[in-house]
Amino acid sequence: MLLFIIAGEVLFWIFLLAGVCARYLLHWRTVSTVLLVSTPFIDIVIIVLTYIDLNRGAASDFSHGMAAFYVGFSVVFGPEAIARVDRRFARRHTDLNEAELPVVPTRTSLGYWLRCLTASAITIALLAIGIAIAGLADSFWLIYWSIVAAFTALAWGIVGPLRDRLRRSNREDEEPTDPPS
Repeated sequence: MLLFIIAGEVLFWIFLLAGVCARYLLHWRTVSTVLLVSTPFIDIVIIVLTYIDLNRGAASDFSHGMAAFYVGFSVVFGPEAIARVDRRFARRHTDLNEAELPVVPTRTSLGYWLRCLTASAITIALLAIGIAIAGLADSFWLIYWSIVAAFTALAWGIVGPLRDRLRRSNREDEEPTDPPS
């Protein structure tokens, strides 16, 4: 299972880089769109293979839970990763001005935390399906990853605002003060 997750991650980046290369270097807009839109199907294949493995009687292991975690967070954060790579590639390989570059959303710490909550909820739902398939007796790792998903959301809710506060204080320290008159 772990190999499928690694292969899925590698394929995600291959499709992403091939998509932006097709768009900006080869000017193949349709091919680019197909490649970029195909990236979520990689997640679907990973989770389906996970469920097939569990349905065949495999006891859950670390990688089954990790697959659900990977898919849950990839579904929520993947589109923004694609948008960021698309913008960076366009900036580097085109003559577009700043206003013409692809848009990347700006988010607050609260916005990212809400996205993390969504990703954790999707992960827990995928893990619950895995538990239903494997049976409770064979679901130690799926339950473990449910706890990891819940803890990730909790930790993100604490660390995000602390990081923002630290950044604000660093910016205030760096601002030049007006010399006395």
